[in-house]
Amino acid sequence: MITIYHFPNTRGLRAIWTCEELNVPYKIELIDFSPEYRFSPEFLKISPIGKVPVLQDDSITMSESGAMVHYLIDRYGEGKLRPETGHSLYPTYLEWSWFAEATFTSSASEIIRHKRAFPENINVEVITEFKRRSTFCLEALMNFLGKKKWLLGDKFSGADIMMGVGLTTYARHVAKPFPSMIQKYFDRLSARPAFVRTKQAES
Repeated sequence: MITIYHFPNTRGLRAIWTCEELNVPYKIELIDFSPEYRFSPEFLKISPIGKVPVLQDDSITMSESGAMVHYLIDRYGEGKLRPETGHSLYPTYLEWSWFAEATFTSSASEIIRHKRAFPENINVEVITEFKRRSTFCLEALMNFLGKKKWLLGDKFSGADIMMGVGLTTYARHVAKPFPSMIQKYFDRLSARPAFVRTKQAES
């Protein structure tokens, strides 16, 4: 049984959503998100830098959400949620999976980190700059998405899971309305039964 150590509205959504899309059995361990617990010797044995999510599958332990998505798809997907490695869309799948995390979500994450580190001395210029970077990423996403239903066209993939969770982070922490095209894409993502089950599972 896969175990996902998680806290609501964090990147653990990616692993949970992937399991739901693939009908892979899993259980969620909701953790105490306080620094006292996350940096305790107990939790550091599971997560070396005290972060969530953590995924355990038999002897395997992982703490990078994007890597979890790729691992679950590769091990349990049986051809679902990604192109074959030799397919012309495989580089696109990788590109937008990692754009979602390394470029898009990271900007919103800096807002979270800044507010957490300096709750009594928030620098508005810092927040404004990372909101600008996040919004600029949305423009790149719009230009690529165009009239496509999903990032790879008509086929939903792990790249959409990666991007979908990035969009939930944007909505919570950048808190600007999505452009119409992005809102329609997000509506399609959040209407997927597996996403609905994911949100129910973490509550």
